[in-house]
Amino acid sequence: MGKEAWTSFGYSEQSNPFLYVVVPKRLRNANVFEQLRQNSKELITHHDLHATLKDILYHQSTSNFTEVDFKVFDKNLRGSSLLRRFQAGKRRNCKTLPIPFQFCICQYEKRDVTEGTLKNILGQFAVEQLAAFLEAQNVTSMCEKIKLQKVEAKQYQSTKINNLPNNTNFFEVTFEVAAPAKGKFQIPIRREQGQLDLGGALFTRMDKYGKNGDCMKNDLLRPYCTCKNESVLSRTSTNS
Repeated sequence: MGKEAWTSFGYSEQSNPFLYVVVPKRLRNANVFEQLRQNSKELITHHDLHATLKDILYHQSTSNFTEVDFKVFDKNLRGSSLLRRFQAGKRRNCKTLPIPFQFCICQYEKRDVTEGTLKNILGQFAVEQLAAFLEAQNVTSMCEKIKLQKVEAKQYQSTKINNLPNNTNFFEVTFEVAAPAKGKFQIPIRREQGQLDLGGALFTRMDKYGKNGDCMKNDLLRPYCTCKNESVLSRTSTNS
Protein backbone atom coordinates (compact mmCIF):
# COMPACT_ATOMS: atom_id res chain seq x y z
CA MET A 1 0.00 0.00 0.00
CA GLY A 2 3.01 2.27 0.33
CA LYS A 3 3.73 5.24 2.60
CA GLU A 4 0.08 6.33 2.73
CA ALA A 5 -0.79 3.23 4.75
CA TRP A 6 1.14 4.62 7.72
CA THR A 7 -0.80 7.86 7.97
CA SER A 8 -3.91 8.22 10.12
CA PHE A 9 -5.90 8.82 6.92
CA GLY A 10 -4.47 5.71 5.30
CA TYR A 11 -5.27 3.61 8.34
CA SER A 12 -8.90 4.74 8.23
CA GLU A 13 -9.10 4.15 4.49
CA GLN A 14 -7.95 0.55 4.92
CA SER A 15 -10.58 -0.15 7.55
CA ASN A 16 -13.48 2.00 6.36
CA PRO A 17 -13.06 3.41 2.82
CA PHE A 18 -14.47 6.81 1.95
CA LEU A 19 -18.09 6.77 0.76
CA TYR A 20 -19.45 9.62 -1.38
CA VAL A 21 -23.20 9.88 -1.96
CA VAL A 22 -24.84 12.16 -4.53
CA VAL A 23 -28.55 12.72 -3.89
CA PRO A 24 -30.87 13.60 -6.81
CA LYS A 25 -31.76 17.30 -6.87
CA ARG A 26 -35.47 16.66 -6.37
CA LEU A 27 -34.74 15.04 -2.98
CA ARG A 28 -32.35 17.64 -1.59
CA ASN A 29 -35.11 19.43 0.30
CA ALA A 30 -36.75 16.20 1.46
CA ASN A 31 -36.63 14.67 4.94
CA VAL A 32 -34.60 11.70 3.69
CA PHE A 33 -31.80 14.06 2.64
CA GLU A 34 -31.62 15.70 6.06
CA GLN A 35 -31.70 12.25 7.69
CA LEU A 36 -28.85 11.12 5.46
CA ARG A 37 -26.80 14.15 6.52
CA GLN A 38 -27.39 13.36 10.19
CA ASN A 39 -26.52 9.70 9.74
CA SER A 40 -23.29 10.60 7.91
CA LYS A 41 -21.91 11.80 11.25
CA GLU A 42 -22.33 8.33 12.79
CA LEU A 43 -20.20 5.20 12.47
CA ILE A 44 -21.55 3.17 9.56
CA THR A 45 -20.75 -0.20 7.99
CA HIS A 46 -21.18 -1.92 4.63
CA HIS A 47 -24.20 -3.64 6.20
CA ASP A 48 -25.83 -0.20 6.43
CA LEU A 49 -25.05 0.42 2.76
CA HIS A 50 -26.68 -2.90 1.86
CA ALA A 51 -29.77 -1.99 3.91
CA THR A 52 -29.90 1.40 2.18
CA LEU A 53 -29.89 -0.19 -1.27
CA LYS A 54 -32.69 -2.55 -0.22
CA ASP A 55 -34.61 0.41 1.15
CA ILE A 56 -34.27 2.30 -2.13
CA LEU A 57 -35.22 -0.71 -4.23
CA TYR A 58 -38.14 -2.13 -2.26
CA HIS A 59 -39.51 0.56 0.06
CA GLN A 60 -38.59 4.18 -0.62
CA SER A 61 -39.47 3.93 -4.29
CA THR A 62 -43.06 2.98 -3.41
CA SER A 63 -43.46 5.86 -0.94
CA ASN A 64 -41.78 8.49 -3.13
CA PHE A 65 -38.88 8.67 -0.65
CA THR A 66 -40.95 10.08 2.20
CA GLU A 67 -40.23 7.47 4.91
CA VAL A 68 -37.62 8.23 7.57
CA ASP A 69 -38.85 6.04 10.45
CA PHE A 70 -36.57 3.20 11.56
CA LYS A 71 -37.29 -0.06 9.77
CA VAL A 72 -35.96 -3.61 10.16
CA PHE A 73 -35.17 -5.20 6.80
CA ASP A 74 -33.91 -8.60 7.98
CA LYS A 75 -34.65 -10.90 10.90
CA ASN A 76 -31.02 -10.66 11.97
CA LEU A 77 -30.53 -6.90 12.24
CA ARG A 78 -27.09 -6.10 10.89
CA GLY A 79 -27.58 -2.94 8.88
CA SER A 80 -29.80 0.14 9.00
CA SER A 81 -30.84 2.30 6.06
CA LEU A 82 -28.96 5.58 5.87
CA LEU A 83 -32.17 7.25 4.70
CA ARG A 84 -33.95 6.52 7.98
CA ARG A 85 -33.48 7.17 11.67
CA PHE A 86 -31.16 4.68 13.31
CA GLN A 87 -32.49 2.36 16.01
CA ALA A 88 -33.41 4.43 19.07
CA GLY A 89 -31.31 3.87 22.18
CA LYS A 90 -28.59 1.89 20.39
CA ARG A 91 -25.11 3.36 20.51
CA ARG A 92 -23.21 2.95 17.27
CA ASN A 93 -19.68 1.77 18.03
CA CYS A 94 -17.50 -1.26 17.38
CA LYS A 95 -19.07 -3.15 20.29
CA THR A 96 -22.67 -2.73 19.16
CA LEU A 97 -22.24 -2.94 15.37
CA PRO A 98 -21.07 -6.00 13.38
CA ILE A 99 -17.55 -4.64 12.91
CA PRO A 100 -14.65 -7.08 13.40
CA PHE A 101 -12.06 -5.61 15.76
CA GLN A 102 -9.51 -5.59 12.94
CA PHE A 103 -11.56 -3.03 11.02
CA CYS A 104 -12.66 -0.86 13.93
CA ILE A 105 -11.72 2.80 13.41
CA CYS A 106 -12.54 3.91 16.96
CA GLN A 107 -9.57 5.79 18.40
CA TYR A 108 -8.46 3.55 21.26
CA GLU A 109 -5.24 4.57 22.98
CA LYS A 110 -2.23 2.43 22.07
CA ARG A 111 1.25 2.30 23.58
CA ASP A 112 4.45 0.85 22.16
CA VAL A 113 5.48 -2.55 23.48
CA THR A 114 9.06 -2.05 24.63
CA GLU A 115 9.68 -5.47 26.18
CA GLY A 116 11.82 -7.35 23.66
CA THR A 117 10.73 -10.82 24.74
CA LEU A 118 7.04 -10.02 24.38
CA LYS A 119 7.56 -8.41 20.98
CA ASN A 120 9.45 -11.46 19.76
CA ILE A 121 6.74 -13.82 21.04
CA LEU A 122 4.07 -11.80 19.23
CA GLY A 123 6.15 -11.65 16.05
CA GLN A 124 6.89 -15.37 16.03
CA PHE A 125 3.22 -16.16 16.58
CA ALA A 126 2.24 -13.84 13.72
CA VAL A 127 4.63 -15.41 11.19
CA GLU A 128 3.61 -18.91 12.27
CA GLN A 129 -0.02 -18.04 11.64
CA LEU A 130 0.78 -16.51 8.25
CA ALA A 131 2.76 -19.63 7.31
CA ALA A 132 -0.11 -21.82 8.52
CA PHE A 133 -2.53 -19.83 6.37
CA LEU A 134 -0.43 -20.46 3.25
CA GLU A 135 -0.12 -24.12 4.17
CA ALA A 136 -3.90 -24.41 4.54
CA GLN A 137 -4.19 -23.01 1.00
CA ASN A 138 -1.78 -25.71 -0.20
CA VAL A 139 0.63 -23.22 -1.80
CA THR A 140 3.72 -23.48 0.44
CA SER A 141 5.68 -25.33 -2.24
CA MET A 142 5.36 -22.27 -4.49
CA CYS A 143 6.18 -19.61 -1.87
CA GLU A 144 9.38 -18.65 -0.09
CA LYS A 145 9.48 -19.75 3.54
CA ILE A 146 8.02 -17.32 6.07
CA LYS A 147 10.44 -16.29 8.84
CA LEU A 148 10.49 -13.30 11.16
CA GLN A 149 12.88 -10.45 10.35
CA LYS A 150 11.56 -7.51 12.40
CA VAL A 151 8.57 -6.82 14.61
CA GLU A 152 6.94 -3.82 16.28
CA ALA A 153 3.89 -3.96 18.51
CA LYS A 154 1.45 -1.63 20.23
CA GLN A 155 -0.84 -2.58 23.10
CA TYR A 156 -4.37 -1.24 23.31
CA GLN A 157 -4.90 0.51 26.63
CA SER A 158 -8.71 0.45 26.73
CA THR A 159 -10.35 -2.33 28.75
CA LYS A 160 -13.69 -1.59 27.06
CA ILE A 161 -12.84 -3.10 23.69
CA ASN A 162 -15.58 -5.61 22.87
CA ASN A 163 -16.21 -6.03 26.62
CA LEU A 164 -12.80 -7.55 27.24
CA PRO A 165 -12.22 -9.26 30.60
CA ASN A 166 -9.40 -7.91 32.74
CA ASN A 167 -7.05 -10.79 31.86
CA THR A 168 -7.29 -10.15 28.11
CA ASN A 169 -5.04 -7.86 26.05
CA PHE A 170 -5.09 -6.76 22.42
CA PHE A 171 -1.96 -5.94 20.43
CA GLU A 172 -1.44 -4.38 17.02
CA VAL A 173 1.51 -6.29 15.58
CA THR A 174 3.46 -5.11 12.54
CA PHE A 175 6.18 -7.41 11.22
CA GLU A 176 8.54 -7.93 8.30
CA VAL A 177 9.45 -11.34 6.94
CA ALA A 178 13.04 -12.36 6.28
CA ALA A 179 14.56 -12.70 2.81
CA PRO A 180 14.17 -14.29 0.37
CA ALA A 181 10.49 -13.80 1.29
CA LYS A 182 9.27 -10.21 1.18
CA GLY A 183 6.56 -8.27 2.92
CA LYS A 184 5.49 -6.09 5.81
CA PHE A 185 2.23 -7.13 7.44
CA GLN A 186 -0.09 -6.11 10.24
CA ILE A 187 -2.49 -8.18 12.33
CA PRO A 188 -4.23 -7.72 15.70
CA ILE A 189 -3.37 -10.39 18.26
CA ARG A 190 -5.40 -11.25 21.33
CA ARG A 191 -3.81 -12.61 24.53
CA GLU A 192 -6.13 -14.22 27.06
CA GLN A 193 -4.78 -16.02 30.13
CA GLY A 194 -1.41 -16.29 28.41
CA GLN A 195 -2.81 -17.84 25.23
CA LEU A 196 -2.41 -16.05 21.90
CA ASP A 197 -4.99 -15.92 19.13
CA LEU A 198 -5.47 -13.83 16.01
CA GLY A 199 -7.73 -10.85 16.59
CA GLY A 200 -8.51 -10.50 12.88
CA ALA A 201 -9.38 -12.78 10.00
CA LEU A 202 -6.87 -11.33 7.52
CA PHE A 203 -3.29 -10.09 7.50
CA THR A 204 -2.98 -6.57 6.09
CA ARG A 205 -0.13 -6.12 3.61
CA MET A 206 1.45 -2.77 4.42
CA ASP A 207 3.91 -2.41 1.53
CA LYS A 208 3.78 -2.86 -2.22
CA TYR A 209 4.17 -6.40 -3.48
CA GLY A 210 4.17 -5.79 -7.24
CA LYS A 211 4.70 -9.05 -9.12
CA ASN A 212 6.05 -10.98 -6.13
CA GLY A 213 2.89 -13.07 -5.89
CA ASP A 214 2.21 -13.58 -9.59
CA CYS A 215 2.41 -17.38 -9.31
CA MET A 216 -0.81 -17.41 -7.28
CA LYS A 217 -3.93 -18.29 -9.29
CA ASN A 218 -6.05 -16.95 -6.44
CA ASP A 219 -5.60 -13.17 -6.37
CA LEU A 220 -6.45 -13.09 -2.65
CA LEU A 221 -3.19 -14.95 -1.96
CA ARG A 222 -0.90 -12.68 -3.97
CA PRO A 223 -0.15 -10.25 -1.09
CA TYR A 224 0.95 -13.10 1.18
CA CYS A 225 3.17 -15.21 -1.08
CA THR A 226 6.64 -14.38 -2.37
CA CYS A 227 6.85 -16.75 -5.31
CA LYS A 228 9.91 -18.90 -5.83
CA ASN A 229 11.57 -18.20 -9.18
CA GLU A 230 10.58 -21.55 -10.65
CA SER A 231 6.96 -20.96 -9.58
CA VAL A 232 6.83 -17.66 -11.46
CA LEU A 233 8.36 -19.26 -14.56
CA SER A 234 5.89 -22.14 -14.36
CA ARG A 235 2.90 -19.78 -14.10
CA THR A 236 4.24 -17.67 -16.99
CA SER A 237 4.73 -20.67 -19.27
CA THR A 238 1.27 -21.98 -18.39
CA ASN A 239 -0.35 -18.65 -19.26
CA SER A 240 1.59 -18.54 -22.52
